[in-house]
Amino acid sequence: MKISVVTASYNYQDYIKETIQSVLDQTYKDWELIIVDDCSTDNSVEVIKSYKDDRIKLFVNEKNLGLKETVRRGIEKATGDWIVFLESDDILTSDNIEKKVKIVKKYPEVNLIFNDCEFF
Repeated sequence: MKISVVTASYNYQDYIKETIQSVLDQTYKDWELIIVDDCSTDNSVEVIKSYKDDRIKLFVNEKNLGLKETVRRGIEKATGDWIVFLESDDILTSDNIEKKVKIVKKYPEVNLIFNDCEFF
């Protein structure tokens, strides 16, 4: 089961490394990270491009579309069976996707999974 992690990015050069690393550190490995950059004016795109993992896919909007349309574009680009939404200044625990996949396999009728978050 392939999981698509969809992240919208706009001027998050100071945080996007941790976000990407949290996906790379997942115990579940069948994922793709779809990052859609909404015309950042900082070095976000360069930071994202510095990762050389084929599962990380960057799309850059030609013009600023705003969060809703940027997320929508990420969903359209996703090829996974399920989508995990991840903000570009958030991180996942290393077993986050693995736990969600276990739930989906145990309860195949489930359509939506959400979890608590920890503020830091």
